[in-house]
Amino acid sequence: MKPVYLTHYRRTAFSRAHPKKAGVDALADWPADALMAQLIDHSLETTGLGPEDIDELSLGCALAVKEQWSFGGRYPLMQSRLGDQASTRMIDQQCGSSLSALRFGMMTTGTGATDIVLAGGFEHMTRVPMGPALFKEGVLGVPAMPGTNGKTYDMTVALNMGLTAERLATEAGISRVEMDAFACRSHQRAQAAQLAGFFHDEILPIALTDAEPFSQDACIRPDTQPEALAQLPPAFSDTGEISAGNSSPLTSGASLGMLMSEAALGKTGATPLARVLGCVDRGTQPELMGQGVVPAVERLLMQHHLSVADIDLWEINEAFSVVPLYAQRKLGIADELLNIHGGALAIGHPLGATGVRLAGTLARSLHKTQGRYGIAAACIGGGQGIALLIERV
Repeated sequence: MKPVYLTHYRRTAFSRAHPKKAGVDALADWPADALMAQLIDHSLETTGLGPEDIDELSLGCALAVKEQWSFGGRYPLMQSRLGDQASTRMIDQQCGSSLSALRFGMMTTGTGATDIVLAGGFEHMTRVPMGPALFKEGVLGVPAMPGTNGKTYDMTVALNMGLTAERLATEAGISRVEMDAFACRSHQRAQAAQLAGFFHDEILPIALTDAEPFSQDACIRPDTQPEALAQLPPAFSDTGEISAGNSSPLTSGASLGMLMSEAALGKTGATPLARVLGCVDRGTQPELMGQGVVPAVERLLMQHHLSVADIDLWEINEAFSVVPLYAQRKLGIADELLNIHGGALAIGHPLGATGVRLAGTLARSLHKTQGRYGIAAACIGGGQGIALLIERV
């Protein structure tokens, strides 16, 4: 593989989504593909590249139905300045979708098939909501669960991400107290990063009608306290430990990264944020979806002859508190190296957009701390995990 570099990253601020109360969502009037078109145009303006310079656009989306169906990625291209020569595709790997889009771009650029590519993702959880009810026959065009060829799965759990989190917490012995404390930490770190202006340079403000541009993540609650979270009822099971407080909120948003070959770096004079070294995904038991980060990270480290101790910073998606807590325990990750600017519990988790957010924030964090290696990872609905390794340059 030839060297591949991440040279540009931007996202929208993540809004609070609500399928039944669109008014709470600052991005309610913005379809997800239109948000992506804004990011695409900004990437060209910022880098000075022409619409004809981009070889491909890969996009991730966890629920590519209704208006999020993008005609294989062509709709965002059509709404942007990007030239028709760019190939496009839509990738569904649930919460890992845009990390998977980055991996596709890494592979095409690393093999010499492309020189400059865009990879991103989006999800609008107000306009196209997601939940277990979707898997009833015919809802939003999502088919019912197929047969399993004799395999035994508890599909009541496997199709409900909250119940998979409950099962993982039970089997791993991770308590409600630990999960609530981790959620509070996420809000506190995200608030500190927001006040320090860290997120300012990765967020593209989005114009709103009769309002200031939307430019700050909407779900950060700096006054969150463990005592208050402890009073919240279980969200998925009457006797459970997973609540709205230790789960990521419903959010809408989009994110985009640009990858270049070494030859393109020389030609354009771009300054890389990071070198993308590798990306691995691994399957796991669907009912324990949240543990998928661990086998993906373990294989990624093995392939690159690295250990956990070699990794300077980690961005592990906070779909639920139990996910990074489980990975931290299993892998032996130091608290001060994990999600140092908060995570999805506070920032939000627009499913298809989260992977590029993890990778971009990680690259920027490595520059801030002068670390060398970082890993961005996410669990994936259905029983998978995905992990991306980058190096500061």
